[in-house]
Amino acid sequence: MRAIHPGQRVIERAIDRGGFLRGSGIRLGDAPGHKEWLHFCFASDEFDLLLNFSVVDAAHASVTDPAELARVVCLIRDRDGWDGDVVSYRRDETEIRRGYLSLQFGQSRVHFHSGVFHVQAVLPDRDIEVELLLTPLTIPTPANNITLDEGPPMHWLAVPRLLASGYVRKGDHTRRVRNVLAYHDHNWGSFRWGRNFAWQWGYALPDDSSDPLSFVMLRLGDRARIRTFLQSLFVWRGPRQYRAFRDDELTIELDGALRQDRVFKLPRVMSLLASGNATDVPERLLVTARGRDDSVQLRFDFRDVAQIIIPNDDDLDVTIINESRAHYTCEGNIRGERFVSTGRALVEFLGH
Repeated sequence: MRAIHPGQRVIERAIDRGGFLRGSGIRLGDAPGHKEWLHFCFASDEFDLLLNFSVVDAAHASVTDPAELARVVCLIRDRDGWDGDVVSYRRDETEIRRGYLSLQFGQSRVHFHSGVFHVQAVLPDRDIEVELLLTPLTIPTPANNITLDEGPPMHWLAVPRLLASGYVRKGDHTRRVRNVLAYHDHNWGSFRWGRNFAWQWGYALPDDSSDPLSFVMLRLGDRARIRTFLQSLFVWRGPRQYRAFRDDELTIELDGALRQDRVFKLPRVMSLLASGNATDVPERLLVTARGRDDSVQLRFDFRDVAQIIIPNDDDLDVTIINESRAHYTCEGNIRGERFVSTGRALVEFLGH
């Protein structure tokens, strides 16, 4: 039997208590609009991976019989460029255990038990298969009742540092993954795509696994970037949150515009509604945090981007999520301790 460190028990209990699946109330007569997803990411020397398992209410104005829709989004970035797919599942292919962290969509699944995420994704049309064990190394941080525009709030639980092991197969090429630093978050709430909100969210993990620092940045505002609803920078040292900077302690600056000759888009058919190579991604993003005697400067330098295109809930327009790979550098002084950290990051820009 695998020996479990007492600290892992603490992390396991925290995820069990806060990370369980909420599920839609649509079957109980609640108004449609619930959205919930589980997000897993990592970057290695060979490739980057993003997996997203989502359950959302089909709540477009044209829908007369609202139902829950289950999807898996997979993005892989390797030396050949971006690849991936979006797979949707019928009701009879979907099993969601509300109150637990367990779901199955066809051959794809997420189960959390004995302190480990068991994640599998099968994308038959692209001949891609992912199987991973992800062991959380940090106590999760919740953010509840986040207001988006004037709509209902969303909720968020982040586990910024995990160890991923397993494999990723694309066609005939199988890549083994062993103890790669990874990121996970769980989001849920009742809000509608296309309303007047946008976000910049990102995580940063060091190249050197002996570096104990982990970072998550979040800014929520309107789509024109005139108003900021909230902004935060979370810093973990080892398993615990080390410092949280919020709102007027932060300045977030975007510099330049990232240019690409071609932008990979998912679902592929949606590229007809969002053609072209323009993105909402800068060349650089600089986060400056100061509060009390602590200070941090976190810089993201972006490499490339892929787009996920989502139909709006109330009109015929779309919302675009730019998944942006970056290298980060960070310098700071927290609690009298100076540090420098460098590594890989992923920043998500949501907007038009």
